[in-house]
Amino acid sequence: MLSRHRIAGSLLAAASLAALVAPGVATAASPNAAYNARYCEVLAVRGTFPNDLVADIWGTQGVNDCPPALWKKQNAAALATELGALVVRLNGPRFSLLSKLVLKVAPGFGGKYRTFNGLKMRTIAQIKVPVTNGVPGLTPYTPAVASGSRVFTFGKEHKVYELTAPDGSVYVMQTYSQHVDPKLSLSGLPGLRNRLKPPAGWTFSSRKLKRDLTLTTKTQVTVLSDELDNTYQLEHRG
Repeated sequence: MLSRHRIAGSLLAAASLAALVAPGVATAASPNAAYNARYCEVLAVRGTFPNDLVADIWGTQGVNDCPPALWKKQNAAALATELGALVVRLNGPRFSLLSKLVLKVAPGFGGKYRTFNGLKMRTIAQIKVPVTNGVPGLTPYTPAVASGSRVFTFGKEHKVYELTAPDGSVYVMQTYSQHVDPKLSLSGLPGLRNRLKPPAGWTFSSRKLKRDLTLTTKTQVTVLSDELDNTYQLEHRG
């Protein structure tokens, strides 16, 4: 039987998948309203290993910008007890690289609010925790499929950061994370070219858009993360 400690320790990539499911929950009120917006999530895992692990996602998206002082108060073990979960994973803080987004909240979610140690959150979605080689979570640079309907727009006034796979498929960064590197910031993203260590054949690059880049999915989206827990969505296949 997989221990709670091992489940918790291997949930970082599952948290990346959660970030791709719900990097925001409402249409941005104006262009750039979502860009570099800070948010945090709590993933409460329940069920049985290996086929029935699910994570309920609580997030600050559309509620507040996850004030640092309140985020520091969060204790995963205490929240697991409070929520009756096997384990809890604190996911964040994260920052959106979208200029505009439209997401449909999963049925049954989005209407429940709860305050954790002063930090107000709401239910965002529920994801099935993937199991890779007998361990919960995903491996960096390994594509996975997330469900949901969304329209993501990257504004032409900003650079985009992309990973290109050996087959020519391109993945564009949606969010960057301070979970692994608390000092990572927007200004540090160009330097990831020299920091990331992707598998052979993968490359990291950035470019200035000539026009807005809009990615629309109706049912599923292919996603992945890097070793710093930054998240990417498939832009186009090779």
